[in-house]
Amino acid sequence: MMKSWVLPLLCVLSAPLAAERQSAFGDARLDLRAEARACYLGFIELFDVDYFARPGAERCVELSYLREFSDEDLNEATLKVFEERHGREAVDRYRAELQQLASAYRPVGPGDRYTYCTDPDAGGLLLRDDAPVVRFETADFAERFLQIWVKSDRPQGEPEWGFRQC
Repeated sequence: MMKSWVLPLLCVLSAPLAAERQSAFGDARLDLRAEARACYLGFIELFDVDYFARPGAERCVELSYLREFSDEDLNEATLKVFEERHGREAVDRYRAELQQLASAYRPVGPGDRYTYCTDPDAGGLLLRDDAPVVRFETADFAERFLQIWVKSDRPQGEPEWGFRQC
């Protein structure tokens, strides 16, 4: 089980972008803006992150896991980072949405993927290996959940990662 002290030590290794890679979200085609590798202690690889976006519109993060995590580990990590990023009041305010996530998570292993997409007009959608698992109608929660991985977009369109870089 991943302990609560693990998350502050997550970091990212920058990776070169794949040429011209895109992702589909609804009718939108999103361009690959950045790739990263999340690590623990700078050398224990956890997952790869691909960030897809259209300026001012839909955005997606795709996490490709490199090791095993239980559904409890995923939920614990989500709650810890969400509270660190947004505060206890936000956790209480979005308790129903966070419970939906806890119920939707399944254990992951190498090669498994979770993709999370937001649309400013339609909320957020979490997919597991391309199959929808939970939709969030509230745009505010959808954006706050995305900020676990991407705090904001820089003017050049690259993400400001929500975790520390190695």
